[in-house]
Amino acid sequence: MIVLKDKTTGSRGTTLVELTVAVAIMATVFAAILPLFAGVRNGAETHWANLEVVQNARVLNEHLGRHLAGASRIVAIGSSTSDDGYVEFEAAGGAVYRCDVGAGGYVEFGPVGDLSDLVGPVEYLRFVGYDGNDPGASTQTPDDIRLVTWEASLRNSGRQASGKVIRGACYLRVGAGNVTSEETSTTYSFATGRAGVDSFAFADQGKPQVPSELGVPAAVLDGDDYAAISADDGQSCAVEVSDESEYAQFRAAFQINETPADLASLVVTWIGRGVNAHSSRMDGAALYLWNFRSSRYDLVQASRNTDAEITLSGSGRAGPSAYVGGDATVVVLVVSNDKKTGKKANTLFTDAVKVEVAASPRRGAIVP
Repeated sequence: MIVLKDKTTGSRGTTLVELTVAVAIMATVFAAILPLFAGVRNGAETHWANLEVVQNARVLNEHLGRHLAGASRIVAIGSSTSDDGYVEFEAAGGAVYRCDVGAGGYVEFGPVGDLSDLVGPVEYLRFVGYDGNDPGASTQTPDDIRLVTWEASLRNSGRQASGKVIRGACYLRVGAGNVTSEETSTTYSFATGRAGVDSFAFADQGKPQVPSELGVPAAVLDGDDYAAISADDGQSCAVEVSDESEYAQFRAAFQINETPADLASLVVTWIGRGVNAHSSRMDGAALYLWNFRSSRYDLVQASRNTDAEITLSGSGRAGPSAYVGGDATVVVLVVSNDKKTGKKANTLFTDAVKVEVAASPRRGAIVP
């Protein structure tokens, strides 16, 4: 007789105890090697973050050095102690370029009024101008600047990496040579002019944020308001918005004595505050110049979201003569960054405003 033997005889399955031991061993192994993987990941992240900072530093230095080396002159430069520094310069073709710190802490660069992000983010950006006749003396007088230096603190996105401070400098090849003994500089403000005769100011609320017409806002300021905006002395003209969804607006007009074709530069400066008490809305303000060629306002500079006193300054992206009307008038507009919402106050405070022009008959031919 043939007896068939069951091949499964004597076999058995995995017990619960064995499974538990196996899982415990695997957990111990993973617990031991997991920090190694985390270290590798953090090391790679730090490496790439450092490379990004180095690349940003190289781009910023090379970009500024190349463009400033070809500049014909400095138009305006920020305070050497300001963390939100800026520099404006005129290129050989007559266009005015600007470099500053924009929204989100990124360094912006491009034609005035049409900036784009270059590198960033940065903790601060500072520019210092130095006198061509005395390289050891810093100055904010554009005509005297021959050397420009900059310093920026670049943020590092890596969790275990630190930022990087970079410094650069550039001599203007022709900056000092463009200034002649014939060039004159004049400041127009409510301290130097005659309010209601050759200098005028208007304020109101309205929408859209930036008017499309030259004569808006149209409410004329009174004598006390003119006195308040004549100097940077803490006294302000306040424009408070009372209607929902409208913006605070301030407009100033100055009649200048220079011939538009002779203008070498035109720089406007506004000092004040934009305060929007609504917690979800922006504070701050934006500065514009009326372009008589295109019949619209060109953006000069917009502030960040801040209720502190700010200084907005710069030139339009067109040539200086584009911002002078047929009656030799320069028109400046300042608007709140945001509109009024609900019952919270939205107020624009103007402390001082001025227009600075430089003119030289020998430069008139190259003004765009």
